[in-house]
Amino acid sequence: MIGFIHVDLGGAEAELDYECASLMVRSARKLMPRIPVVQFTDMATKRVKHVSDVRRKPSEPMGLLRMRHCAGVDGHWLFVDTDVVFQQPVEQVFKRTFEIGVTSRNWSHMKDATGFSDRMPFNTGVVFSKCPRFWGEVYTRLRSLDPDLQHFMGEQRLINEVALEGRYHVKTFSGEAYNFPPLMPDTMSPNKIQNRASILHYKGLERKQMMVGRVEQCA
Repeated sequence: MIGFIHVDLGGAEAELDYECASLMVRSARKLMPRIPVVQFTDMATKRVKHVSDVRRKPSEPMGLLRMRHCAGVDGHWLFVDTDVVFQQPVEQVFKRTFEIGVTSRNWSHMKDATGFSDRMPFNTGVVFSKCPRFWGEVYTRLRSLDPDLQHFMGEQRLINEVALEGRYHVKTFSGEAYNFPPLMPDTMSPNKIQNRASILHYKGLERKQMMVGRVEQCA
């Protein structure tokens, strides 16, 4: 199963976020038509086009809502951000032995963010999961943080912390293979790694706009 959270937060980027989510779902359904793609959301947000199912919970800060949804599902799940595009099927990853599969930030075309990459070596926009208990622990810890962190960044920080503590079988997969931030349009040199990547992650406003402009790879 593939799960993602999409909540309509309003504001200038709301429509862009919805279009990215729809494109992500289309790319997943195109390459893995037998794999359900599930939208996690609140009680009011509209259904994203092409999803297999929508699962709703009462509103709470975005990070808490995301972790509560992840903790509430059993089995094998790939949790992704809405701004990713699948280029290759990834079901084979679940044949590996792990409870949580994270993706590294070791991108050859991007510099490490000083300090940030040390504290959070995994980008949580793509996480393979076989263990809802992991997400329940993150949710519980997140509830003790400041409200601002419960909305944004707190869950990313805690996913990294819990993964690094050694109490779960965590496997690290290559970010260049499963969580690759595409090169920006002004980059002239071709990138074979990007073309081989199974999952592209259009993180950041400029990349999201670029993602919507490249609908042919999701059609």
